[in-house]
Amino acid sequence: MLGALLVLLAVGTLFDQKVSEILYFRDNAFGKIYEAIGKMPAFVIATFACFTLGEGANKTEKKQVKRFFFYICGYLAGILAFMDLGEMITGSTKIALAIGAALSIPLSLIAYQTMKNVNKEEFAALKKWALVALFAVAVTGVAVFALKTVWGRARYVDTQRGDAVFSPWYKLVRVDGDSFPSGHSAFGGTLFLLLPLCGISAKFKGREKEIFAVATVFVAVVMIARVSDGHHYLSDVTVGLGVAFVVELAVMIIAYGKKMDKMQFNVDNKLERLLNAVF
Repeated sequence: MLGALLVLLAVGTLFDQKVSEILYFRDNAFGKIYEAIGKMPAFVIATFACFTLGEGANKTEKKQVKRFFFYICGYLAGILAFMDLGEMITGSTKIALAIGAALSIPLSLIAYQTMKNVNKEEFAALKKWALVALFAVAVTGVAVFALKTVWGRARYVDTQRGDAVFSPWYKLVRVDGDSFPSGHSAFGGTLFLLLPLCGISAKFKGREKEIFAVATVFVAVVMIARVSDGHHYLSDVTVGLGVAFVVELAVMIIAYGKKMDKMQFNVDNKLERLLNAVF
């Protein structure tokens, strides 16, 4: 994966403008659809992670305040999962918020019921996965926001309108833009956080290749879509996915060890102690 990302970054470094010229189709349905659902995986995963931690507070700690805190956080994450979709359909932030609030109810109920029915043998491992996943999603979001703020790169669509000029990704031009890196690619890449579940849940056991393939195809389509509507360059989407991948890889190695094919889910370590202290 890292090798493929480095190749794409090299291509973007040399041919960002050319790639955008080839793939740019102005406002198109393909771009809008994946703009609406590109970030969804991160917030759906966050919803399930929060409900896992909430159920953990109920089962193992009997702390109701902590339990409902995580349930509320999970419900709010569910709202964010559907906000972009609601805005695409209605064009109104207020109506999108209402749609997100409505759709988050069944998502939250599914997450609650799923975690409620998990047996005790799997639950301890799922709780650790939830901590790791929530931490990885949060760090990815913060990292992308920080890079966008520092770089300030103008979007390709702005250069086509004459509102900005092209600048390569490696130059900090600070034009008050937010093209670099792509948040949609980064959040789409959080689908790879499902891979540890293959070592935890019987439902996911033996499905590593399928999950990896689905995650790869999804994020690849999101990357193409974001370039096609002019909101990002190839280098933007490549670095966005790279941020997610590096964060996830680092967190999972810290949490599960270097031999992730032999995941030791119950091994105590500094990250787990820190997360448990915070949450």
